[in-house]
Amino acid sequence: MDIYLKQAILQVVDRELGDPIYSQQVLDLTNGNTRDYLTNKIKKLSSAQSKTGVLRQDAELASFLRDATADFIGASQRLVEKWYMVYQKSDDAPSADAFVVLYEQDAQAYLAFLKVDYHQAFTHYVNAEEGPLMNQLIIHQSILSNKTQKADEGFAINLQTFGFELMEKKYTFSGEKMTYLSTNVIESEPAPSLEENVKVVKKAAEKIGKKFEVAKHDVVANVKEAIYDTIETNGEIDTSQMAAKIFKDNVSAQSEFKAEMTENAPAAPAPISPAVREIAEKKYGKQKLKLSNGIELIVPIDVYQNPNLFEFINHPDGTMSVEIKNVEEVISRL
Repeated sequence: MDIYLKQAILQVVDRELGDPIYSQQVLDLTNGNTRDYLTNKIKKLSSAQSKTGVLRQDAELASFLRDATADFIGASQRLVEKWYMVYQKSDDAPSADAFVVLYEQDAQAYLAFLKVDYHQAFTHYVNAEEGPLMNQLIIHQSILSNKTQKADEGFAINLQTFGFELMEKKYTFSGEKMTYLSTNVIESEPAPSLEENVKVVKKAAEKIGKKFEVAKHDVVANVKEAIYDTIETNGEIDTSQMAAKIFKDNVSAQSEFKAEMTENAPAAPAPISPAVREIAEKKYGKQKLKLSNGIELIVPIDVYQNPNLFEFINHPDGTMSVEIKNVEEVISRL
């Protein structure tokens, strides 16, 4: 995805110093390192852990977004102020730098909020002030993660549709671990992430599979196959369509799985962004198998589904064989 940065600002949130230090000037986006850093952080907001949703029109944050283009510095400060009023109440939320970025992606305007926590790191210091020159080891307390790592928390909101992607963590508030970004800052309930949906599907499928004495490796493989198929076909996780794919000809198991999902999973399909869809298809597009004799296999879904290419064979003594068929060439790699 192509991202064009328009404006960005950095706000310092060192909890040891008290209130945030608000910048009165935007970052210099002609600096290639700055552009690369922010662009990579924005891209990594799309992941299997990302939640999606639509910002309520009456949410306070919506008014900041409407002002973001005309008064970027003012709107970004109000956004960070709103976030910090909640964040500061946490007992264990760390110091961080907060970036607010206005950018375009696919001809659509977006605003991103990125929180990058501080980390400790050692470096050298050459002390030549008094007496002989001395090389010392010192520790920096406010080092940011590098550009290849994702932000610790953040969200990106489409300024036209108000659709958002969100990554949030749980921190302790009044002795209780809880999320706060979606509930107290965005104030709009997101749909579960791909990862959360997969956990619910897997747990329910294993529970029903155990009851109906379906081999666990078959259940897990079928779950992976069902996730891949629904995402590839519909562009979203639709748990209502998974029963037949996971339990195939077992109508009773399908019925109980549907009941389990009705109780534990959201009724509406979970929307998935194009970036997350690509991640999901790559992750769930292969079956990873480890056999009891130590052999490990990685099998593409289309091969796994084709009995002319790949097949499990059950034997009367309870063992099984794996047959790989119609192989024209074997390539060995170091």
